[in-house]
Amino acid sequence: MSLSVSILALRDCTPLAPIGPMEVLAMANRLQGQKDGGGPPFRIRLVSPGGNPVMASNGYPLHCHATIASVRSTDLVIIPAMDGDIQAQMDANRSCVPWIRRMYGQGADVVSICTGAFLLAETGLLDGKSATTHWVAQDLFRRRYPKTHLVPEQIVVDNGRICTSGGATSFLTLSIYLVEKYCGAETARLVSKMFLIDINKGPQTAYAIFGGQKAHSDEEILKAQMVIEEEGSRELTVAEIATRVAMSPRNFIRRFKRATGNKPIEYLQRVRVEQAKRALEAGSDAVSEIADRVGYHDAGSFRRIFRRVTGVTPAEYRSRYRYYGNAPTRTAASAVTPRPRPTPRRRSSPAS
Repeated sequence: MSLSVSILALRDCTPLAPIGPMEVLAMANRLQGQKDGGGPPFRIRLVSPGGNPVMASNGYPLHCHATIASVRSTDLVIIPAMDGDIQAQMDANRSCVPWIRRMYGQGADVVSICTGAFLLAETGLLDGKSATTHWVAQDLFRRRYPKTHLVPEQIVVDNGRICTSGGATSFLTLSIYLVEKYCGAETARLVSKMFLIDINKGPQTAYAIFGGQKAHSDEEILKAQMVIEEEGSRELTVAEIATRVAMSPRNFIRRFKRATGNKPIEYLQRVRVEQAKRALEAGSDAVSEIADRVGYHDAGSFRRIFRRVTGVTPAEYRSRYRYYGNAPTRTAASAVTPRPRPTPRRRSSPAS
């Protein structure tokens, strides 16, 4: 029996978010049918909040199969990413909230893509559960939904009948995950090969860009942030920074955490890691040299902090994100004798 899938096409959504999963699930239909000769595992339809077509964020009209008013039941709801002003997008698509809640109450599984987690959280279904969303929106998500435990490094978080995924193209990882969940690992592997999807995609924290956390009005803390960003590569203590902004260390730590969400030492670590990430992307200096340059004279300590912040080691980060123009030049010998391939990592279980 095939699964009824309703993919929401929200007003001003990112068009890839509904269309991408539809394509992946459609491929699963074709491959599963070829494999066992049966019917398609998914019955897929695009569903609009009302009106047809729905205008996507790039101005492209998305023609839908149905509206939420006409869909009385479904087995799976997929909520796409919202683009731009999240609050404005939620207001424009608020009619979906009771519909999502009603579908879940009738037995449907619900998954969200990227910032679609905000619309899902509005239903209350994420209260007391773990979730993820795009790294750039995580601080806002924490403030709006304190009852939800945000897991920032995860690409996919599965709570059983409710599932969330991280930012941007993580909808591909989510889609493959859904294929495996409902069709099995063999079909999921076939689909991932057809689309060249990396099912072992790294943690979302490795992609995150540290933005500075300056959306506050505390002038002394803004000054302290500037001191850290300009002088963080030298020996810099919390007491010294506090003195520079005329505060006691205790009061400084309290105000810094309230304004930025981080303790001063955490902020300093993140600034240094961001500097190290740029060096790893752009050059070929040894990790120990980069560590010393950004303020860590103990390379082992630097590696531990880097991994805690990004979820990967410095070497792994460089291998993934180094600029192509800075790749080592191939010698004649390396062109003839290929380097041995690393042993593939075992994929964690879907519930992890």
